[in-house]
Formats: sequence, C-alpha cells, structure tokens
Amino acid sequence: MTRDMMPSQARTGGDDSLHRWYLGVGAAALVGGALLPPAVRVWVYVALAASLVVAVAVGVRRHRPVWPATWWLMAGAVAMSLLAQVGWALAMGPTGVPRFPSVGDACYLIMLVLTASSIYWWVRPAERRGGAVDAGIVALGAGAVLWTLVVAPMLFNGRFTGLRLGSYVLYAGLDLLILVLTVRVVVISRVRTPAYRLMVVAAGLLVATDTTNYVLLLAGTSHDTLTALGWLGVYLLLGGAALHPSMARSTGSMPANPSPASRRRLATYVSLTVGVSALSIVSFAAALPASQSARLIVPGILGAAMSVLLIVRLSQLATLLNRRTHLDGLTGLGSRVVLQDRLDEVSPQHRVLLLVDLDGFRDFNDAFGHQAGDAILVETGARVRAQVPTNATVVRLSADEFAVCAPAADDDRDGSNMAERILAAVHRPYRVRGLAARRFGASIGAVALPAGQPCAPALRDADLALRVARTGGGDQVAVFDPAVHAERLANAELVAQMHHAVEAGEFEVHYQPIIDLATGDVAAAEALLRWTRPDGTRIPPDRFIPLAEQGGAITTIGAWVLRQVCTDLRRLWSEHQVAVTVNVSAHQLRDPLFAAHLLSLLDTSAVPGRALIVEITETVLVTSVADAATVTAQLQQLREHGVRIAIDDFGTGYSSLAYLRELPVDILKMDGSFTAHQIDNGGTREIAFIRAILDLSRSLGLVTIAEAVETDTQAHRLRALDCNLAQGYHFAKPGPVADLHTLLHKHSRPAPVTAGP
Repeated sequence: MTRDMMPSQARTGGDDSLHRWYLGVGAAALVGGALLPPAVRVWVYVALAASLVVAVAVGVRRHRPVWPATWWLMAGAVAMSLLAQVGWALAMGPTGVPRFPSVGDACYLIMLVLTASSIYWWVRPAERRGGAVDAGIVALGAGAVLWTLVVAPMLFNGRFTGLRLGSYVLYAGLDLLILVLTVRVVVISRVRTPAYRLMVVAAGLLVATDTTNYVLLLAGTSHDTLTALGWLGVYLLLGGAALHPSMARSTGSMPANPSPASRRRLATYVSLTVGVSALSIVSFAAALPASQSARLIVPGILGAAMSVLLIVRLSQLATLLNRRTHLDGLTGLGSRVVLQDRLDEVSPQHRVLLLVDLDGFRDFNDAFGHQAGDAILVETGARVRAQVPTNATVVRLSADEFAVCAPAADDDRDGSNMAERILAAVHRPYRVRGLAARRFGASIGAVALPAGQPCAPALRDADLALRVARTGGGDQVAVFDPAVHAERLANAELVAQMHHAVEAGEFEVHYQPIIDLATGDVAAAEALLRWTRPDGTRIPPDRFIPLAEQGGAITTIGAWVLRQVCTDLRRLWSEHQVAVTVNVSAHQLRDPLFAAHLLSLLDTSAVPGRALIVEITETVLVTSVADAATVTAQLQQLREHGVRIAIDDFGTGYSSLAYLRELPVDILKMDGSFTAHQIDNGGTREIAFIRAILDLSRSLGLVTIAEAVETDTQAHRLRALDCNLAQGYHFAKPGPVADLHTLLHKHSRPAPVTAGP
C-alpha cells in the first residue's frame, strides 16, 4: 500500500493525540492570556492566531480532506484575523483602546467575509440543497434579537455615529450571516464528526462573543476579559478541529435527510418564537407608559402562545407526512425512502439486499381486481417479513416488488439462503375470500453489501440480478454477477457509439450475390450491414444488430441502410437489372409511415419497386401480433408498388401457415442451418424437411432462396431438390458495391427473380 492510498489515521500515526496537545496547551494560553493587560493580551491573540494558521496547514497536509476549500478559506480568515491583531496592536492608544479606523478594522472586516465564505463552502456546490427555510427562521429570530440588543441601541442612542456606527452595524450583519450559514450546514450536512462539532461550536461562539462585545460596549461596561475568553476560544476550537483526523471527512459531505419534525427542531422553533415575543413585550413595556403597555403585553403573550401552538400543530402534520413518506399505506412496510436511507448508511457489518418480484401478479390483478390483488400483496409482505431477521428492513418498492436489506449471516454472505426461504414462503397457497386457493412464484435478485463500504450501486446491482432471474423463466433466485454488469456497460457503450458511427460514416453496406442454381447467373444481391471503426476494428453484425434493436438505434441505422441501398440500386438496376434484398426490423414496420417513406426513397432515387425486396423474419411476425394490421398494411402497400416481400430465416422461428396465407409474401429464404447440417449430413428424414419447405414454397407460387451455401456438394444437392436460388461463400463473399459491379460485368445478363405480386 502506497502512502497516498493509506487511510488518514494510518498516515498520521500519532495525529489523534496531536489535537489533544493543541487543545490542552491552547486552554492554558487562553486562561493565562485573559488575565493579562490589554497591551500584552493582544500579542497572545497574535500568537494563538498564528498557531491556528499552522494548525490548518498541518491538518490539510496530513489528513488530506476530500473537500479542502473550506479549510483554506478558514486559513485565510485566520490570517486576516492575525493581521487585524497586529494592526490593532500598532494602533493602540494610551488608554488601551485602538484608534479607529485602522488597518486592523479593515482586516477584521475581511476576516468576517472569509469566515462566512468558509462556512458557505462547507458542502460541495452540487450538493448544496435544502436548509433554506430553517436558515430563514433562524435569520428572522436571531435578527430580532440582534436588532433589539445591538442594532437599535446603536442607531438611536447617539453614542456612535458616522463610519464607526456603519462598521459596527456591518460587523453585526456579518455575524448574523455566519450564524445563518452555520445553521444551514447543520441542517443539510450528514456528518457528525468531532471536527465538525468543534467547527460548529466555534462558529456559534464567535457570533455569541461578538454579540456580547456589542452589548457590553453599548452599556459602557468593562468587557475585555469576557470577550477575550470567547475569541481565544474560537481560535482554540478551530485549531483542534483542523488537527483532528476526522477533519478529512467533515466537509464536502452529502446532504442529510433529517426528520422535518424532530424534537430538536421543534425546541429550536419554540425557543425562537418565545424569545422574539419576549423581546417585543419587553421593548413595548420599556417604551410605553404602564397604562398603555399592559394593553399591548397581554395580546403579545396570547399571540406568542398561539404561535407556539401553531408550531406544535405543524410539527404534528409534518410527522404525519413524514410517516406516510416512509411507510407503504397498503402493507405497512417501509417505502423506497426508508430503503435508500439504509443503503446510504455505511454499516460496520456485512449486509445483503434482496429484490423480490411476484411472478404472475399483474395477470391475477387484472383478472380479479385490485381488492383481491391488494390481499395478495399484504399477505406477501407478511410472509417476506416473517422469513428475515427482526432487524432487517423490508419495504415495498412498487406494485408487486419488495426489497429486503438485512445483516448477512456468516454462512449466507450473498443472501441466497434467505432468498430461498422467501421463495418457499411465497410458494404456499394464497387464500383470498371468494376465490379458490392460488399459488404464485417469485423472481429474486440478491447482492452482497460489504461492511464499511458505500452502497450507492446496490439497487442497480440487485435489479440486474432480478432481471437475470426473470429472463431465466422466473420462480428462482439469481445472485449478482459483476460480469453481468460489465456486459451491460459494454453494451450500453456500444449502443451509444452506434449513433456516432452513423454520423461519422463508419457503417458500410456490403452485397452478397444470390445465384440462380439452374443457370449460375446472379439473380439478386442481399444488402448486409458492416461496421468498421476508424482504428480498423470490425464489429460483427451479430454483436451490434441485436443491441441496436434493443436500444432503439435500429430505426436510425435502418433508415440509413435504406437510403444507401436505394442510392446503390440506381446504378445496379439501370446497368444490370439486379434486385437487392434488405432486412427490415420490427421497429421500422411498426411505423405507420414506413411504407410511404420507403416508396418516396425509391421515387427520389429513380428506382422501380421491383428492384427492391424487403426481408422480414418470422420472429418479427410473431412479436408484432398486436400490430398485425399495421404490418400487413405496410407490406401490402409496398407490394402494390412492385416491392417484393421475403421471409428470412424460414423454418427456425415460429413457422405458421397462417402467416403465409394472410401476409403478402413472395419469397422464402430457407435458414442456413438446413444447408449446413441437413444437406451435408442429413439422412432421409432430414432431407424430407427441406423437401417439404421447397414443396410448400412451390405450391404457394413462392421463390425459395437457400442461405449459407459453402460447398459444391451443398449446391449440387439443392439443385437436385429443385431449389430456385442460393447464396453463400461458395459463390461469393459479401463485399462493397464495387465488387458486385465487377462480378456482374462477368455475366452477360442476370437471372430474374420471377415471383411477385
């Protein structure tokens, strides 16, 4: 392990005691310095401020916080405070009071601004959310106190005027800003480290000391010793925070999700309300005659009491809303918010996360109604709860999906045993009033959560495992496999690259000739998509085309292929009368305007419809049952304009005579597996299947094309079976359109594909 990779405690060795030494020595200096005369005490300030600058630099260097901005701003504030002390010391008058204005006053103002900036940058900008309402409440309450005790007396007693008055009011305003920002950090920050607590106390002590200083200054009483203890204490606390090892994780933290109605918040709101009301009452009593003040004090007291009751009532409503947010109203289990809170916790023990999906529930719910479905969900929640430890978190994520976050047993780190118990519990018959007993299965995805590590991707990983369980047929447990996630990432990256590949011209259409077995002439050619990256890497079609269909990129790619084929067809048809077959995906066929767009392309390219053959697979026909009318209308519209329709990979999918009877089909392309296995090695039974396909095609007046013909023997046997056309490496490999032109020039005339509308 390198030094950079070591935890901060391991790198710093005895650092945990360093902050204690600093606090101990600083406390002694604090007590001693407060007892010294003002002219000497200011140099103690200077020494302690200088030690704080050193402490911040040492802390940042040794502990390397993940978000150091606030510490460096703090160091800048301390440095300006140090300059302020020096400026005041140099401006000290005979009476022991610095002259005003001085360099020290300007530096002190900058120090307050830097301190406020340091607190503002306590949390990363992207995560600086929430807390505004709480900060506003504190700003109003503390502002009222500050106005009553400091600002109003300064403005109206006539003791301070001009620049001195303006500077004191500005100082007070910046102190209020520091308090408000500190409260906001307390509300939104998740961490509660020792360094964090020391910094919060230091900020509060700074505001309290400054306010006390202003109050005593207005009263004309001696305040040097008290305020000296406060300011020196601020330096001491900040230095201890900077040297504590926990400073590395005390800033830049994620926002917290505290309860909006916690007792601490409620007490704070009530205290502020009562305090502000009391100040108002005291101010009225002091400013008005006794006969008039009594008339105002009573309504003030009643108003304060009503405000407190309103706060309590709003707190009750907030508690109710918070409970509804964290509980599922149907099952009584937790909600997604509860699960996310548990996953956000860094647990000292190993845990497991299970996602449980009830197989077949949606069909049951649609058939028997929501009341019966709700009964099933309530019972399922109870069964899951009964199969997990009592300290596990069980939530309902969606309609029929549950989640369990539980401590992992030593012999069940991946949670598979717990998942099997849940699966067995779900298998038991469900008894719903008015219905016969029903049985359900469940698909469960499990992922292990290591101790002491963040679990941000846990839900994603468990969902991937759940998908594996579903795609495997359901009613089973699947444990997360990192290889599945890596494959998903690679597939997603490849899909993203496809869109760029279209724009960058990385795709190319190659053509493989289709040969008339009777004459050996080129009858047509199949358009095949090829992808070559700029570095020369070739991506196989069977790798990227399925992903393009899943990710939706096939529509864009398919449109580009059709444009390119129509462009190439202009010359192929005009010079050689060669038709081209091109595959069309189910996504394209579902577009009601697909046929119109394709016919427009042909018209723009000056290519007749009979020059193009559209290939569809049997799988497309099956997966498009819901859109059967649209598919049929698209194909019929194309046929009416001379475009022929071919069924690709015939014999391997969901062969159905109904499709051949109802759909406008002209050509059957027999899958290459028949050629590769049954032609070469097949006996009488295997050859009978091929003969049946050929006889069916002839009986329906269709043309048959055999795919993947790679040997002369295969071509000879297909010819003997009276197969019309064939394609494969035995005749020619796919190549650019220029290669096809070269091949066509060697033949005097193409053999036409005669079947058509």
